[in-house]
Amino acid sequence: MEHTEQGGAQFDPSKIITQGLKYLRHLRLMVLMMALGMVLGVTYFLFATPLYQAKSLIYFDTFGTALKNRDVPETAEIYRPHFMRGMMSQFVTSRIQVGAGKRMGFLGENDTFEDLLDQVSYVGAEIVDHRHLELTVMARNPEIVRGFGKAMAEEFQAFQREGWDEFRDEALRVYAEQLDSIDEKVSETVESLSEVERDQRLTEVTIEQQSLLEIPKKLIESKERLVRMADIQQSLGGLIIPTQSGGGVTSSNEQEEVEVDQALSVLSLLSSFNEEATVEIGDVVRRALSGTRDAVTANNSQIAKIVQPDDVEGVESWKELEIDRRLLEKEIQEASDIYLPEHPQMLEMRRRMSSINSSLISEMEVELEKFELEFQRLEGRIGELELRMPEYYAVTEKMGKSAVAYNSVEQTQLMWSKAREALADKLAAVSFSDNFDWIQVRFKGHTSLRDEVPVSPNKKKLILLSLMIGLGGAIGLPSVINLLNTSASNLQQLEAYIGIRGIGIVPLSAPEDLEAVHRSPAQGATVPNYLLECFRLVRSAVCLHPGRTGRSQVVLVTSARPQEGKTTQSANLAWAFHSMGEKVLLVDCDLRRGRIHGLLGIDAGPGMTKMLLGEVSPQDAVVGTGLDGFSVVPRGPVIAGTTELLCQKPFEKLLEYWRTHYDRIILDCPPTLGLSEPSSLQRLADGVVLVVRSEVTPMKDVKDAVTLLRKTGAHFFGFVLNGVDLSKAGNYYHYYYYSAPYYDQLEENEDGLDANDSPVKTEQNDRDLLLS
Repeated sequence: MEHTEQGGAQFDPSKIITQGLKYLRHLRLMVLMMALGMVLGVTYFLFATPLYQAKSLIYFDTFGTALKNRDVPETAEIYRPHFMRGMMSQFVTSRIQVGAGKRMGFLGENDTFEDLLDQVSYVGAEIVDHRHLELTVMARNPEIVRGFGKAMAEEFQAFQREGWDEFRDEALRVYAEQLDSIDEKVSETVESLSEVERDQRLTEVTIEQQSLLEIPKKLIESKERLVRMADIQQSLGGLIIPTQSGGGVTSSNEQEEVEVDQALSVLSLLSSFNEEATVEIGDVVRRALSGTRDAVTANNSQIAKIVQPDDVEGVESWKELEIDRRLLEKEIQEASDIYLPEHPQMLEMRRRMSSINSSLISEMEVELEKFELEFQRLEGRIGELELRMPEYYAVTEKMGKSAVAYNSVEQTQLMWSKAREALADKLAAVSFSDNFDWIQVRFKGHTSLRDEVPVSPNKKKLILLSLMIGLGGAIGLPSVINLLNTSASNLQQLEAYIGIRGIGIVPLSAPEDLEAVHRSPAQGATVPNYLLECFRLVRSAVCLHPGRTGRSQVVLVTSARPQEGKTTQSANLAWAFHSMGEKVLLVDCDLRRGRIHGLLGIDAGPGMTKMLLGEVSPQDAVVGTGLDGFSVVPRGPVIAGTTELLCQKPFEKLLEYWRTHYDRIILDCPPTLGLSEPSSLQRLADGVVLVVRSEVTPMKDVKDAVTLLRKTGAHFFGFVLNGVDLSKAGNYYHYYYYSAPYYDQLEENEDGLDANDSPVKTEQNDRDLLLS
């Protein structure tokens, strides 16, 4: 059947039916597996020990301690989720379960967890919330499931107290020993500090360093100030212009004005700097001789000067004088508009102006002297400070070494002090928590109790499980058998696999019926008609598919392996051609195990072997079968080496001779796999008919045989599926028209046939059709 795909694969219900029928052939096995599953369920129900179950609610809470120490787990702050998970894992340990069993009395003092398992099958816990656990207990005794949860809670509480007592005693002992050891270490470090301070003269060095700490700072400040003063000196050099003599009154006045302007400029430049000067009356200022600027030479070549009041103090503040001068200038300018230059009032104002100018110049000289003294003082101070710098470096280095030694010992003392404080905290926490019930466990009752009707075996679950096991076996085992079964059982499947057409099937029949086919007359046969029709269909397919030469006169019949029914098929195919009125020759080419003579009930000799050896003529080798026009060449006696003669020219000429005397020649050949005769003889035949035993021959063997014959250039009429069991639903679904009931139904309608539709007439018409 050809399938057309339009817009995707079409649904083919026949594939589903085929798969279902594959399972249907294992119906007995499937029923057996279902029954086995139910039997297993019933057996388990009858012999399994019943289990009872109780679910209980266990309350947990922790109060902690007033003193909490993270290094003491028993007193540390508790994180609730971690606490509940930890309690759940501890609560269902084997130690608690065995203790609860002993507390209830069903375990002895020497019994172990393995003894507990004989009574209690399962104990598990789940977190309900941050304060509750749900405990599930499954046991064989109802009394145990009723009281085991409460016994576990009591045992866990007792175990916690016992564990705390052991921990407390051991912790106090260990902490006390460690505390004594740390106290010794602290005392040793205190003594070490005293030794370091004494050996390193740490106090004296510290006092000495304190006295020298200001030297670098003062040296840097002095050098910076001296640099600034040098810059000011350079600026002063450009401001002071030497006084010029002569020139009259006007020139004298102009000279005075220039000197006053210079004085004001110098005073403005020095005023802000001299305010910071530290030279005071009575200070001794050492002046270096000219040409001695380095510190060492200057220190040895100096003259001393005592600062006098007139060196650092002016008569009047120059700023006040400058203000008076400006006011007086304004008065003179206003008066000049009224009075003549020689007027007494004008002369008095000029005298006053001259006095102010002299004062300003005096102030300038004082500031210059003060600046020079400060400059000389700084130079001397820098020299002194530079001479003391080596002393500062030596003391600092000595102080650093002493501090390193002291700090090392001090850090050790600090470490031991901290260790003592931490250990003291632990000791206090453990001591304060003595006899403190910091974890409370309480049994709050059952949430679910099955102490009368067991939870296992559960009837509903057991029935469902039995059905699942049975169904799994009923489907799984046939599926495995189907997967492992690679034999040919379906005509269409085999056609697709090996690539040649199926030309007919032969139902599984009684051996006597199959062997009676070739002895049946063309009309009036006693063999069931459906069986005869199977070989007639094969005959028709051979006639309708001639070989390369356009003929189908010589037909080679073979199989992949022995015991596939090819000899019976050869004889019955020969009968089918004979029943059509043809003159037929059946040749037994299986010179090793040929059994045509036994099948037909004739003598085996002289046969093919004698004829190939030339001991008998071809006419003498041919034997009649009792049916006119149906002749046979039996195997003859088994003679070593005669199989080689089948592949030589004499047999080819012999076959050409028979072609001229017979309408149809059937060659019954040995199996293809492992033997060379089929591959050699196929070139003499017009085509090959391959016999395949249904549900016996592996499909791989069939494909290997077809591949081998194709390599030698064989033409296939097709294959015959032999021994198809039509009693199986799958085979009957596909090939019901080959079955006896199908033909029985047709025979019931034969009464309505007229004389022109007789069997003789039908057979003759069939022959005429094929010959045409």
